[in-house]
Amino acid sequence: AIMKSGGTSSCLHSDGMTRAPVVKFPSILPAGAAKAWCEEEGNFQRLKAAFDSTSRFARLTSLHCVLAGNCLHLRFTASTGDAMGMNMVSKGVDKALRLLLEVFPEMTVVSLSGNCCTDKKPSAVNWVLGRGKSVVCEAVLPSSVVKEVLKTTPARLVELNTQKNLVGSAMAGSVGGFNAHAANIV
Repeated sequence: AIMKSGGTSSCLHSDGMTRAPVVKFPSILPAGAAKAWCEEEGNFQRLKAAFDSTSRFARLTSLHCVLAGNCLHLRFTASTGDAMGMNMVSKGVDKALRLLLEVFPEMTVVSLSGNCCTDKKPSAVNWVLGRGKSVVCEAVLPSSVVKEVLKTTPARLVELNTQKNLVGSAMAGSVGGFNAHAANIV
């Protein structure tokens, strides 16, 4: 149906793989100081230089810091070229953490992934901030193609979208938008 309608258009609007370690401090004061340190542009550039030195392709683009008591979750986001890039991002994060340990020797790394990445599970943070490559695609199907190829009408597709993707997803408490996997749109 899409090919008969002239194909599709797509736009890559965001590209950033994440890894979010969790680190711990003796109290909230050094944890807060580390957060403030990471958020200063000059210090971000130091972390970026350490991170970027580990790969020909991975480039640190942002760092989002969240305090949870005396623990600090650091959500590193990096572009990774054509690769999914989890291994290269993890390697870059490890190097950046070593630099952070030099500045804050009282810090301990609890885990290289503190689950704020969030890897392999739906989450609001990935929906809002994104993770990986985010793409928007568009295809315009004339009514005649919908009827001939898909054996339905545009009105029935709109009803399907409303009942399945909007109402059904809301009732299920779906995270990450109200949509359906193309292979499962039965």
